[in-house]
Amino acid sequence: MTNIDLVDRCLIALLQVDGRLSHAEIARKLDIPEPTVRRRLKRLIDEEVMQVVAVPDPLKIGYVLHAIVGAKVEPGRINDVTSRLITLRNVRYVGVTAGTYDIVIEALFRDNEDFRKFLTETLGSIEGLRETETSYVLDIAKRSYRVGLAADIEQGEMTPEERELLERCRAQLREMEQAAARRATGSGAARKDD
Repeated sequence: MTNIDLVDRCLIALLQVDGRLSHAEIARKLDIPEPTVRRRLKRLIDEEVMQVVAVPDPLKIGYVLHAIVGAKVEPGRINDVTSRLITLRNVRYVGVTAGTYDIVIEALFRDNEDFRKFLTETLGSIEGLRETETSYVLDIAKRSYRVGLAADIEQGEMTPEERELLERCRAQLREMEQAAARRATGSGAARKDD
């Protein structure tokens, strides 16, 4: 496991609010050297702790149907089934679970025909897949790609410098989130994702 310190957490937290921040902007916001930002972000990306990607709104790019599928799998076949599921173009999430289902799948579709083919032909052809139950998502109340980092850090054993960095980080996050909320309200269309 990669060792993540307070600086790393703050870098990630700022990018979760605005993935377009430059190294120079992050360095200014946290009052740390730009080469430190560049070096640490490279390490976090190289070690696959984080990635910086564009995440489009599925509805705005034509994916109008969103489904969650719970799947039961034949004993000993979970790896075979997940290996097949992760290759499917409509599938954006595959999780092996404990509980009612062995696997939970999230998938997006452009239309009912695409959805029907996925359920009847694609899933139906996967060996080891015993049973599925599909839920059609009617509305998304929240979509978030943030994992609590800087805001969730306890202030226990910290040096004065670390406390100061944490406060700068939290202040910048508040300011950025307030600016994003003002932009969303000002545009007349509040965003459901963050």
